[in-house]
Amino acid sequence: ATAIEVLEQNPVLHIKGTARLSILTPIGSLDRKSIETEVEEAIGAGFSTFKIKVGQAVSADIERIGWIQQATQQRAILRVDANRAYSREDAKKFAAGIDPEGVELFEQPCDADDWEANADVARLSNIPLMLDEPICSLADIERAAELPGVDYCKVKLKRFGSLDGLKAGIDHIYKHDMTPVLGDGLGSEIHSWLEACVAAQSINNAGEFNGFLKPVERLFANPLPFSDGAITLTENYWPELDRRTFERLTMETREFG
Repeated sequence: ATAIEVLEQNPVLHIKGTARLSILTPIGSLDRKSIETEVEEAIGAGFSTFKIKVGQAVSADIERIGWIQQATQQRAILRVDANRAYSREDAKKFAAGIDPEGVELFEQPCDADDWEANADVARLSNIPLMLDEPICSLADIERAAELPGVDYCKVKLKRFGSLDGLKAGIDHIYKHDMTPVLGDGLGSEIHSWLEACVAAQSINNAGEFNGFLKPVERLFANPLPFSDGAITLTENYWPELDRRTFERLTMETREFG
């Protein structure tokens, strides 16, 4: 669907003026000294929103978040992501025990299918909850809106199937008085460009479409413009595939006639 939308030059892909889109970066260090170093490097590179993965041991997770809070000294916003790893009881302990200072949201504490457990955590959490994996349709957004404490919904292009579908999902989140967060950290440079174009018109917080920064190779001859922790899109930017790189990295082709 998105290939067709690009061929048809969907209006969402044409940026008006200049759009600077801040994106987050992960903090992966586990010990205090390494955390301090990583935080300073990330801030020096222009990032102002950090993602921290938790879900192993509650006490250790809470302690590590505290170290990151001390290292950032309110110079960055924190997003905490359990990625479905906590049990209901462990998620409740973490949500009740974490210092909310500088923490924007707590993402997907329990299994994606366990709406009841996630709702239970949201009711007592010190920070707003964000649902991620369960959000795949407008009906899912409506269901999330009924849960006290769930203030954010994470959306990704791959779940809504098209640029127009993604934009409709974001509009639906706003309609239900929640805040959308957009981005797939596993997306290619093509995918990141598409999500960035949608974000330029619809999102006012840090994007999670940072997948293009992870591979060694870039797919565009004119790489997605990125510096100081942000993607900058202009009216005249349109990506051009680096065909030599594309062909060199291609492992298999199939033709349909």
